[in-house]
Amino acid sequence: MQVLKRDGYRCVVCGRKAKDHIDIELHVHHLIPWRMDGPTTEENLVTLCGTCHKGLSPDYEPQLRELAGLPGRAGPVIGAGNAEFDEEVTRYRQHVRDFLNRVEGSDGANPSPRGIEQ
Repeated sequence: MQVLKRDGYRCVVCGRKAKDHIDIELHVHHLIPWRMDGPTTEENLVTLCGTCHKGLSPDYEPQLRELAGLPGRAGPVIGAGNAEFDEEVTRYRQHVRDFLNRVEGSDGANPSPRGIEQ
């Protein structure tokens, strides 16, 4: 699928690739949810690993578009204001980094994925 190729076969949140980790399952996620008539087009889809997909809010994820390097923003569908969302994203990113460091070690072999500052 073109979305996986565009995103480099890696999760746009944590940066992990299925080819580097046998436990990674990649999902193609709708920015505007399919259940809310979100189109199944490349502009509305991003690649996520199963872990990150489960950890995201199902209704409000506009910054995924930026992480994937796509133009525009999906905008809020349902949910909190931008400040609250940004705070949740920051907390979630830290949680993912902490988890990956515990599981894989922090030897510096894995570069920081796009949009996630160390």
